[in-house]
Parts: sequence; C-alpha cells; structure tokens
Amino acid sequence: MNEQLSMRQIVFMYLFISLSPVLRQIPTALAGEAGRSGYLSPFWSIFLILPLVSVILLLMRSFPGLNLYEIMVHLAGKVFAKFIIILYILWIVLFLSAKINIYSLTLQFTLMPKTRSDFFMQIMLILVYYALLRGSKTIFRFSEFSLGPILLLIGILFVCAVSRLRTDYLLPVSTINLPSTIKASKNVIAVGGNIIIALFFADKLGISLTKKQVRKFWFGALAFIIFSFIITIFTFGISGASLTAKLPFPFYITVKSISFFNIFERFEVVVTLICILSDFITICIMFMILMKLIQWLLALKERGFLFLPLAIIIYYLSYFVSSTQFEFDYLYKTVIVNINLIFQYIIPLLLGLICLLKRKYIKKQY
Repeated sequence: MNEQLSMRQIVFMYLFISLSPVLRQIPTALAGEAGRSGYLSPFWSIFLILPLVSVILLLMRSFPGLNLYEIMVHLAGKVFAKFIIILYILWIVLFLSAKINIYSLTLQFTLMPKTRSDFFMQIMLILVYYALLRGSKTIFRFSEFSLGPILLLIGILFVCAVSRLRTDYLLPVSTINLPSTIKASKNVIAVGGNIIIALFFADKLGISLTKKQVRKFWFGALAFIIFSFIITIFTFGISGASLTAKLPFPFYITVKSISFFNIFERFEVVVTLICILSDFITICIMFMILMKLIQWLLALKERGFLFLPLAIIIYYLSYFVSSTQFEFDYLYKTVIVNINLIFQYIIPLLLGLICLLKRKYIKKQY
C-alpha cells in the first residue's frame, strides 16, 4: 500500500483527534478557571496556535521531505536529536496512558456504568493493533471520511439548540474576567498543539509544499479554534458555566437536555460514540508516533514488534497515573496540559529559532 499522505489527510486527522478533548475536557476546564467568560478563551489561543503553524511550515519548507528526527539532526546534531526523542517518548507514553484511561471512564460515565474499565482498555488495544496492521493510510482515510458527517451532525444539533441558548449564562462579560480567560486559554492551546503531528509525518508529504497545501494547514488551525468556541458557547449557553465546571462530560449532559420533535432523543449516545472514535484514532496515531520515535532512537529497520510490549507497559501505567475521574481531572489539569505546552510549543519553537539562525547554511544545502 502506498504510504504517502496528503496535507488534507493531516489536517483532517488533526481535527478528528481534537474532537474528543474539545467535547469532553475543554468546556469543563474553561468553566472552572474562567467562569462564564471562559468561552472567550479559544480566541486567545490564536496567539500561540498560529505562530506554531508558522514554525511548522518553516521547518517543513526548510527541510523538504524530512521528518522531525531528521530535521533535528540537521539543526543540532544526532546527540541532541536523540535526547529530544527520548523526551518525546516519555511524553507520549504518559499521554497514551491518560487517553486510554479517560476513554474507559467516559464509557463508564455514559453507556456502561457497571462494566470494569480493564475490559474497555483491552478491547481498545486489540482494535488499535488491528488498525495498525492495516497501515497508516487506512487510519488517515478513516478520519478523512468520518470527520465530515460528524461535523454535520454536530452542526445540525447546534442549529436546533440555538433557541435554548440563554444569554444570561453568557453575558455580560466584565473586563475583570479577561485575565482569567487568557490564563484558561492554555487548555485550548494544549489541544490545538496536536497539529505538530504534521512534523512526524512530514517525510510522507512529498518534497515541497504548494500554496494549496499551506492554505489547508492554516485552515485546519483556524477550524479548530472556531470549533472550540462553538462547542464552548453551546455548552455554557445551555448548561451554564457553574454546572459545566462540575461535570466530567458537560457536553453529554447538555445534549441530553435537547429534544427537537423527538428527533434527537438519545442523541447523547451518538456524542459518546464520536468521542470513542476520536479516542480510538488518537491512540492509533500516538502509537504510530511512539513506534516511530523508538525506531529513530535505536535505528531499527522494523517497528511492528514494538506494539505488544508497549501496549502492556501503557496498559498497566494507565492504572498508576489515574484510576478514577477525580484522579484523571487532577492529572489533566496539573500535568497533561502543562507538559503538552512543552512538547507541542516550546520544543518546536526552539527548533524554529535555530532554523532561523542557520537559514543561510540551510539555503546553501537545500
């Protein structure tokens, strides 16, 4: 199977893996940190997400046809590159452990409250293994074909729920609350930074970026920001910020309160399935990246055999990092969000700075 990817597939993958945290974690985090003004936070994320997009495009244009590891080797040498790769491995192992845990907690909270979490985890890992056997192209195509219908369903739901939005839950916005909305925007930024997946698959995009590809990449970042704003408005405007801050999955509860001529009865089940699909694809992609990182670190020719030992490590680690909703919420707020900012923004921005300082040498070489 041809493993070449398109920028369209990268962008659709980015938006697809963002669905679950936008529907599940972002509204709760924004309501808890910024109150009813938290729906303004997605706009502040522009000031970090868009510069990150610029840095990613700079790196891909400066080193056409190379992936993140190869770019780091050219910029700072093999020792530095392998050190950063080790850090990325640790980050993704923690990220995967938390993601598998929240996926099982979501199912327990919504559809299957009496089922043990280890059952959900085992089923997920089996499905991920099967998906990885099919190849990366299949996973990217699944996201590409599924994202459109999912966004259409959410759009229809939002239109039907407009009449239920309460302006007193959203207004007035006081200037006193603006600093808290800026601080809370890190929760949106920590999810929007997933766009760095483009660097891990940059060697699959060809040796040059066209203007059309660049426009699609910018479109993906802006679409994420707009989507985050709409979902937050939707949740705050119907459930209220105070209730949203206390719920582990406020969008689910919000959808339960909507009935449009009985068309959307039990539509919250579909919302749960959307999150499960998003989690599934996220875990697939992160496993692929994790195996890529280990392959780069150890100079391996094959990486398929890595899945089973990594799956066992992550399975048991998921119990250690968090086993309840309370523990996950604490882990997400204090660790996951902050560590995401380091690996999604600080390291790429550092690479972008080195790239600018060495731009003359890079131009001569390429």
